[in-house]
Amino acid sequence: MTGMVNFSHQHCRDGSVIGIAELCNPSSLNALDYQMIEQLYHQLLQWQDDENIVAGMLHGHGEKAFCAGGDVQAMYRALETKEQDFEHAFDVTADFFTLEYRCDFLIHTYRKPIIAWGHGYLMGGGVGLFMGASHRVVDSNTRFAMPEVKIGLYPDVGGTYFLSQIPQHLALFIALTACQINASDMQALGLSEWIIDATDKHSVLDQLSQIEWKQQHDVEMTISSVLSHRHHSEDIPGWLMSHSSVIEQVCQGDLEQIVSAIGQIDTEDKWLRSAQKTTAYASPLSLHLCYQQLTQYHDLTLKECFELEFGLTLRCGLEGDFREGVRALLVDKTNQPKWLHANVSEVTPQELARFFSPINSPQYPLTNRNDVSVIL
Repeated sequence: MTGMVNFSHQHCRDGSVIGIAELCNPSSLNALDYQMIEQLYHQLLQWQDDENIVAGMLHGHGEKAFCAGGDVQAMYRALETKEQDFEHAFDVTADFFTLEYRCDFLIHTYRKPIIAWGHGYLMGGGVGLFMGASHRVVDSNTRFAMPEVKIGLYPDVGGTYFLSQIPQHLALFIALTACQINASDMQALGLSEWIIDATDKHSVLDQLSQIEWKQQHDVEMTISSVLSHRHHSEDIPGWLMSHSSVIEQVCQGDLEQIVSAIGQIDTEDKWLRSAQKTTAYASPLSLHLCYQQLTQYHDLTLKECFELEFGLTLRCGLEGDFREGVRALLVDKTNQPKWLHANVSEVTPQELARFFSPINSPQYPLTNRNDVSVIL
């Protein structure tokens, strides 16, 4: 069953309109399939050029999730054919991630404010949508994570850009352990700005609808003021920040040293033990991609980050551990992946250099795909 995006409008006192997009794929925790991304992308383009639209809001249907990620099982099915029909597997995979990255990039560079209201599970592809918004709100129950290392990927959807804006040891821990962080962590790291109960969402929209937007000199500041009046501090300490001293100690040195140090943390803490188990389970190749991504590419622009990630992601699917990771975790559910490498020491510099080498025109995927020649 495919998901959809529901669109509606909040009409304001002076005739202005707030466009509302609701991710709706409840059977998969609002995971993004191609149709959903396509609907959202084209609607955002239309709203951006509509003079009546003053701002947008993006949220998720139901109580469980904003968005738990992308439809990776669809990519798995496409990649099953790569030995028999490489071109088809390449095209399906490239088309999906081209559209997803274009949509994420559009939100980052949108000419109007977008309020992203996160709640419940906020992971993977959902993070890509959320982090580009000008106004990022979370509920107390938000659970943020970048769990890609468990399926042979790495934190993409702009992760090279936004994870590089937080302290490196914390970014590495988030990427290498796929740990979940809470609303307090997100605010401390600047991943969100406001914590507001989801029950206040309609009240916020009502308040925004009473504003004479055409008389406002700074629309973004006006929206920020409304959200700030609803914001409340979170009583629960941050899960990540509560362990920041330990994390800083273990996330020093090269990747082999960090992986070893994480595994040797002497703890009975459930959150830390879960992080240890994930790193032990994760694709060794993915761990290397995370480490290089977050230690060597701080100076890239947002556009350059998406271009880098596009090549990495295609190689993960067509040459790396992605297909095996999805099979073991989500398809057969054996939780016994047969990674290409037994441990991080087996991954060679030559392999990494290939994964990070250019795959296409510098403009791709943020230009028309027909305008470029792709070389894998």
